[in-house]
Amino acid sequence: MSDENNSTKVAANSKYTSKSETESVFSVFDGFKKDADETLSSTIKENTSEPVLTMSSIGKLGRFGNQLFQYAFLRICAEKSGAKVECPAWIGQTLFGHNDAKISQKLPPAIESWELQKNMFDLVPEFIPYIEKLAGLPSTRVGVEVLDKDLVNCDLWGYFQVHTQFLRPYKEYFRSLFEPVDDLKSACHGGLNILRSKGKTIVGIHIRRGDYITQSLSRYTFVVPSKWWCEWLDSIWNELEDPILFLCSDDLESIVDDFKRFSPVTWKDLDVQLPERMKDLEVEFYIDFFTLSKCDIVGISNSSFSFAACLLNENGKMFVRPYRDFSKKFLAFEPWNSQPVLHMGKDCSKFLKSWLDALYVTYVTQGISTMLKCLFIYIPKQHLEVWLIRVQFAYQIKGIFGVIKSFLYTLGLHSVW
Repeated sequence: MSDENNSTKVAANSKYTSKSETESVFSVFDGFKKDADETLSSTIKENTSEPVLTMSSIGKLGRFGNQLFQYAFLRICAEKSGAKVECPAWIGQTLFGHNDAKISQKLPPAIESWELQKNMFDLVPEFIPYIEKLAGLPSTRVGVEVLDKDLVNCDLWGYFQVHTQFLRPYKEYFRSLFEPVDDLKSACHGGLNILRSKGKTIVGIHIRRGDYITQSLSRYTFVVPSKWWCEWLDSIWNELEDPILFLCSDDLESIVDDFKRFSPVTWKDLDVQLPERMKDLEVEFYIDFFTLSKCDIVGISNSSFSFAACLLNENGKMFVRPYRDFSKKFLAFEPWNSQPVLHMGKDCSKFLKSWLDALYVTYVTQGISTMLKCLFIYIPKQHLEVWLIRVQFAYQIKGIFGVIKSFLYTLGLHSVW
């Protein structure tokens, strides 16, 4: 197997994994440095006449839903400026047939900045100096405004899950980027036909568990109880014409019985035969994603995975998401005029919830036993993970002196970084 195919296979293993978004930052040490060392030049090529935009972090910084937003942002910026796109192997190349060139040069990092909120690069102050060290070049911060500028000759870093009002002018282009390759589309349509044969109105629900339980401090994580979803289904079920429930989750076995009275259908019931060349790539998750993008009514978790599926859904009649006001529980939304992921807690400007917010959200949604696990296990573990990430970055930047600087930063001397 070629090195390129190996890279694609590695990139594919981003399905429903137990690795959290915070933990995924550790992949920096596995992949980014190696990629940087293999890049052909340490500066912009002097003789190149073609503008370039790269995204060296795609496939390593976030899961599938994140990657769709990242790639769309990269391609929209490149389309605007006429730049050539270069990026490493990621699973979209297999699923959607993209054939972008490999990264051929190191470019100045353009790192995402949020206007009113802190993001990962602010939470981990060592992150930006580390990226700059890999590139050997100073960085700039960029936001949604670059969608309207001719951005060229830089390496985009971030999640780029911008409010979709800014992506709406590029709706058709966005959708065209994520059209599955023919053999995959044919297989998934076969499963969709089986689903449609079981009912007239398809109601799709995506339930995120996994790291949303263990990463309780993260601003976007909260678990919606199955009971809440069943109550919502009860409120609409009798009004629908021959409804059928399609259920998908990263923890399907533990929740499917909660919906027994709705006779749920899962991807395992659709007999989708993935193309032979994809069977070792663990892309079964795409069956869920594709089917959600074809449902008549969609209920999503607070997740970029199911939100992105809604952006690709051209015929959906209703889209519903959990709401941070637990007295309402759910809120209808317009995919092309919404924030992809909602942030929880009283102060949404921060990247992490307060301990009090985390405990309250966990208690309301998962009960006292999980709240106690949150207090004594999950929250301390997440703080430790963040600190370990910071220490590793600091050591890579300046050795022991860098670790000392990070310790001083934690004590309140923020000017050290």
